[in-house]
Amino acid sequence: MDRKQYKFIELPASKSIGARFLVASYFSGSLPAEPYFEDNDDLMVLQQALLALYSDEEPIDFGESPIDVNSSGTAFRFVTAVCASTPDADFVITGTPRLCSRPMQPLLDVLTQAGAEITPQGPESLGPYRINGKKLEGGEFSIRGDISSQFISALMLVAPYWKNGIKLNFTTPVVSRPYIEMTASLLGGFGIDLHITDKYVLIKNGTYDVPDNFRVEADWSAAAFFYEAVALGCGEICLRDLLPPGTSLQGDSRITEMYREIGVSSSFNSEGTVLKITESSNPDFVNLDFSDNPDILLPYALACLCRGIRFHFSGVKNLRFKESDRIETLRSESLKLGFELSTGDDYIDWDGSIGSPQQNIIIDPHDDHRVAMAFAMVALKTGSITIESPQCVEKSFARFWDQIPHLGLSCLLKENKMVVTKRI
Repeated sequence: MDRKQYKFIELPASKSIGARFLVASYFSGSLPAEPYFEDNDDLMVLQQALLALYSDEEPIDFGESPIDVNSSGTAFRFVTAVCASTPDADFVITGTPRLCSRPMQPLLDVLTQAGAEITPQGPESLGPYRINGKKLEGGEFSIRGDISSQFISALMLVAPYWKNGIKLNFTTPVVSRPYIEMTASLLGGFGIDLHITDKYVLIKNGTYDVPDNFRVEADWSAAAFFYEAVALGCGEICLRDLLPPGTSLQGDSRITEMYREIGVSSSFNSEGTVLKITESSNPDFVNLDFSDNPDILLPYALACLCRGIRFHFSGVKNLRFKESDRIETLRSESLKLGFELSTGDDYIDWDGSIGSPQQNIIIDPHDDHRVAMAFAMVALKTGSITIESPQCVEKSFARFWDQIPHLGLSCLLKENKMVVTKRI
């Protein structure tokens, strides 16, 4: 195909890989001093928090001056574990009220059992947290496998720095396992000896090496919104710098299979990943488990809704503890479009029920970047949609609003709302 026929999309670096890379770089002594991920607020916050821990290779006593990670759950969890493992550091870690209210106890329990001194500063033993860092002993601990995979990944990343490493037993089946395997792969790349099974992960005390030419690949989670756009009729596009399934460290590369089921094909060439709609007809119903891939549910759900594909999605319970309660947010905002969803603790269903859509639809993303991006693409179907607080996308994809005009959409910022309109 002639290159000029492509609509090229530039994706951000993988937030998941980037976060693990920054922590590993911190422990290996190779953490970049200059901004490394400028299109991703979460990674910039994490990098600055890690850089703040040391000045001239001496620990900083933060006293009452907190490390503020804003709304970044990844930074909150990873920096808490890193700081608890940093000898002689005294600090408070904080963030937005929503972030401080999100559950952290499973991570804190293991850290304190390992010898960490962590004191909750908020109500009901929630954040902010004061942490007195020290060299932790490590050893054998247990944690539920069906909680946030970031708790497990945070412990895996700091464990080589503990005197006895860690054996972390899983008391329940692991969800979001691809993220834990991603952490294991990255640790191996930095020279850490580990062993992972369905029942436990074992990591020995060791030294992080600096790998040669480590590459943080483009973000499959961000790619999901452009798969949604193709499903909704934007035409053929090419996504830059994605590694194909089987090569990528990201479990969210599973979207190639998921979208193939609803008529979007993926092909890989030297220029990128080419997406196009196929001639296959819509399935009447899809049944998927999102336990391993919760971040790609929103765009897939909206693609199905706008295509009239009924669904049952399970494995969604952890979505209630993201930047917003994504189960409730999807339900309430989809209702504005006329779609009537049924939700429970661990499922989202749509039986095809449609009511009357609102006029001049304004979506409240509840300051959740993935909600804003997923609903923006719906303009391809409705003709126009308005997104409140559009700056929330900067959390993971600062250039999002610059990229979607390649899809045939116009973006107009008006009174802190982004009006997204399909060009005719």
